[in-house]
Amino acid sequence: MKLIFPFLFLLILSAALFSDCSKSGAPYRPVNCDSLVTDTLGSGDNGRIYMPNAFSPNGDGLNEICRPITQNIDSIQFTLYDEYNRVVFTTNVLGQGFIPTPGGPAAKKYYYKIQTTTLGHKKIGVCGEVYSLTCFTANPPKSFYYFEDMLTPNGFTGPTAETLATCP
Repeated sequence: MKLIFPFLFLLILSAALFSDCSKSGAPYRPVNCDSLVTDTLGSGDNGRIYMPNAFSPNGDGLNEICRPITQNIDSIQFTLYDEYNRVVFTTNVLGQGFIPTPGGPAAKKYYYKIQTTTLGHKKIGVCGEVYSLTCFTANPPKSFYYFEDMLTPNGFTGPTAETLATCP
């Protein structure tokens, strides 16, 4: 009987420690994206959503706001979550975005969920992650990030004018 309790304790401890492990290798996303609808495939609808994966709320007037850029969109529901799945910002106003309060961390990851309706009454749903940066981190490298000022007619292919320092 004395041997059963230590074995049982180790079994429970092991289960607790490894319960969050995943073999899929998929990134953790606290936001449930399953409810998003996209029905524009093959419809010829020209509604578009472009979402940068970084913004820099550092007061220099460039890439300050976390927001989707849209074309031919009639309505939007944009929600931004922190790493604990708490809503930090939500809007249904096209062009409106989130600016965090000053003094936050040098780099912070947020998760977003966007559901839109195009001018052609089709739906587009997008989900992903975006980084708030006051400096460039070593990992991921600077080339990983794309900002609003990089958007061209071909996507985020232009150069950025962002001149953030490297994080210590």
